[in-house]
Formats: sequence, C-alpha cells, structure tokens
Amino acid sequence: MLEIITSIGMFSAVIYLLILLYLAMGIIRTKTEETDIQPSVSVIVAAHNESLNIAPCLDSILNQSYPQDKTEVIIVNDRSQDETELIIDNYIKICNNLQVINIDATNNMGIDNKINALSKGIAKSKGDIIITTDADCIVSKNWIKIIISYFTLNTGMVVGLSPITPTAWWLSKFVCIDALVADLVASGSLGWKHAVTCTGRNLAYRRSVYEAVGGFSGIDHLISVDDDLFMQKIANSSSVGIRYMLNGDSAVFSPSPINSKHFISQRKRHISTAKYFSLPVQLGYGLTFITKLFIILSFIISIFIDSGLSIHISMLSLTFISTIILLYFIAHKTKQTSLLFIYPIWEFYYILNQIVLGPMGLLGRINWDSRHDFKV
Repeated sequence: MLEIITSIGMFSAVIYLLILLYLAMGIIRTKTEETDIQPSVSVIVAAHNESLNIAPCLDSILNQSYPQDKTEVIIVNDRSQDETELIIDNYIKICNNLQVINIDATNNMGIDNKINALSKGIAKSKGDIIITTDADCIVSKNWIKIIISYFTLNTGMVVGLSPITPTAWWLSKFVCIDALVADLVASGSLGWKHAVTCTGRNLAYRRSVYEAVGGFSGIDHLISVDDDLFMQKIANSSSVGIRYMLNGDSAVFSPSPINSKHFISQRKRHISTAKYFSLPVQLGYGLTFITKLFIILSFIISIFIDSGLSIHISMLSLTFISTIILLYFIAHKTKQTSLLFIYPIWEFYYILNQIVLGPMGLLGRINWDSRHDFKV
C-alpha cells in the first residue's frame, strides 16, 4: 500500500514539474520586440452599476501618455440602476474623445451579458486597435502606449498582466494568488503560441482581426467569454500572433471580491465557460488539478500511516518551491511578492475551491453582476 501511494505521489510530482518547466520555457521564449507605430485606438469599457468606480477608471484612461487625437473612449452603460450614467454624462461635457452607449434592456435575443455590451461598444468605435478593460480598474499613464508598442507587424492580439488587489474579505489574498497563477499560465502558454487564458480587463486586438473572425459570434450567448474563448477563437481562426506583455507598468489591477457571495458568483461565472474550452486546454487544466491533488493526498496519507513521510515532504517541498520561484517572476512585476508567503496554504484552498465550486459553475443561473450588487 505504501509503495503504491509513494509511486502515485512521485509520478504526480514529476508530471507537475514538467508542467512548470513548460511554463518556464514559454516565458523564456516570449518575444520582446516593439514598434513605434501609433495607430488609432478605441478603449471599450462595459459598466454595470459602477458608480463607485467609474470616475477613477475614467480619470486614468483619459489621462494617457498616448496621443489624445488618436484615442477614443467608449463607455457602455449596461442597465445600471445607480448613478453611473450621471457620472459619465459629467465627463462627456468636458472630454471630446469620450462617448457613452446606454443599454436600457436586453437585446432582441434576450441576451444581457457582457458580450452584448462590448459588441455594441465595438460597433460604434472607429479605432484600428480595440482595447478593453473593466469599470472597476485603474490603468497606468503609459498603459495604451505600452500595449500599442507590442503590436508588431504580424501581431493580432496583445494580452497583459491582470493582478488583483486584496480587500477586507478574509479570503481575498488567496484570490490575488489565483490571479498570479492565471498570469503565469497565460504568459507561459503564449510563449509557446498556445492560447489558453487571458483576462478581458487588459486585452487588445486589431479591428481587422475582430472582423475577420466574426467578432463574438458563436460565443455571444455566454456570460463570461469576452476573454479566454475569444482569444482561443482568434488562435484557431487566424494566423496572426498573440503576444503577452510581461511589463509591470502595463498591469491592470482589479479589486478582489468583497465577500463570499461575490466570490462564488464570480467563480461560477468563470468556471461556467470551461466546458467550452478546447480539449487540449481542458486536459491541461485537468492534469494540473489532478497532479496537485495526488501530491497533497499522498502527503496527508503518509502522515496518518506514519511511513515514508520524509519522501512526501521532499516531493511537496520541491513542487512548492518550484512554483514559488516561477510565481515570484510574475509577482515581482506586479509588486505582490509578499503574497508568496501564504502560497503553501493557497494550495489547499485551491484544491477545496475546485472540488466545491467546480460543479456549481456548471449548475444554476449565471449572472453578470458588479461588486456594487453584493454590498451589504
């Protein structure tokens, strides 16, 4: 029995370390060339009940170092019931390059998701490059300038760092580590030209590419697919390059969920799209989870049977240390290295999170909500 447990644990550790090696080599392969061409840009922001966040978001977007005569900002106010529209109207009075689209009801097909809002914003926009972010985000002054510098000749899409900042909620720091891991996976896989994941709050693509793949058609009935599945669609439908910006100054931060209800709603929305991922992406995520699970289970079992514990401690330590080293590369760029002190605990949170919330993402109604909707 002990030999079987040890063998499973060791095999899982080897597979997991190979996954880490794949990500590390992908980061090393990431190209760094830039361009100084300055095309026209359209920044699209979908907002739903964001009266508490929209002003600082707009301040950061409207005060970019990129030429204002080549930048337009379009806010899609999607059925907000707070003062979002009023705040935006005040900005429009003083900003010539800002426009607003107000959505008062679902479209003719009854679709009320974020994709519908983004589609309307893009339809009204004119820029050669489309950039999306969220209404609860604040971007750096050089954000647009850095993004555009990555659009070399054959680049069709650019993905950026999307860290999360902690809130007062007790699990928020673990969610911040979730984001670091997601950025690690995104950057490492794109280094191999494998489109796995990205985040819509720091995403840009050429209008010509958006139109060539038919926009969000085919995925426009879903709630949370304006990032991962759209990137995978571009990768599968065109020959353009997709690049990752490993540049801390272009990172776009978003606040962590503010309570358990907000977290569960958000996580269900993200998990609900996993079943639409390509088979290789599903297998990659599944293999990562299973290897982590077996490594930790074999360690726990070895404690109770009081045998082979040193071997399992060594395996667990090796996988943890290797992961921390890679995560440090990402966390250093986002100035979040202090989060790595709780990483070992995060591993247990991750396993429980997947086991408990995974099935929930495949059941029940999924909604597009703002953090305003979860305030108590």
